[in-house]
Amino acid sequence: MSQNPGLPDVIRQRLLQSGLTPEQVRARLQASGYPSNLLDAYLGGGVAPSEQPAGALELAAIQALGLPPVEQSLLAVDTGLIHMRGAYAPSRVFGVDVFRRTTTQFLPLLSGPVPSDYKLGPGDVLVLILTGDVELAYTLQVTREGFTLIPQVGQVFVSNLTLDQLRDVLYARLGRVYSGVRRSANATTRFDISVANVRANQVYVVGEVSQPGAYQISSLGTVLTALYVAGGLTARADMREVEV
Repeated sequence: MSQNPGLPDVIRQRLLQSGLTPEQVRARLQASGYPSNLLDAYLGGGVAPSEQPAGALELAAIQALGLPPVEQSLLAVDTGLIHMRGAYAPSRVFGVDVFRRTTTQFLPLLSGPVPSDYKLGPGDVLVLILTGDVELAYTLQVTREGFTLIPQVGQVFVSNLTLDQLRDVLYARLGRVYSGVRRSANATTRFDISVANVRANQVYVVGEVSQPGAYQISSLGTVLTALYVAGGLTARADMREVEV
């Protein structure tokens, strides 16, 4: 398995075409829960170090910046060769190689629809749109305390609520300010609330993984996501004994 040599150039091209300055790229990365210097090697026309090929975090960061995703054809290339030491090939644990490929398969979406049971929390970004008697749109950040601030309405506690539960709360809170907001067919003001960007959680991955440590994982991530960003399992790992 080897990296397509054109992948670093494609990442650099995506950044150049975005029109973002290096400072803006670093600020957006930090706001999305990634190291601010994650893409420094691809900024300013520099040469990305070949000994550290673009991996899962870089591909996820490109998506977090709102740039076009990297095409599958530019990801890792399978040479079809089995590398052998001496006359014998080393034994392999089934499934371990999956985590060592450069792919977006295990990376959750950072924006777009969320599951109906998704619980809101600090770091999530919401979009509230009102139409009808008033035409307004707000981008709302959930604070560390679990609140979001809606102009004219005030603080609304949203932490640990699903979107459906939040809609129930908003019918009451918005209805106090906008008389047209009501649960009836003759409502003259309607609203929609959605998740624009999901938060990142710090997850510690330890044990028989290639790169143990702390990682920023999307709140939509799974155990497979954590294993992938940590470089996958070692040859001594037992995939039947993964604890959360």
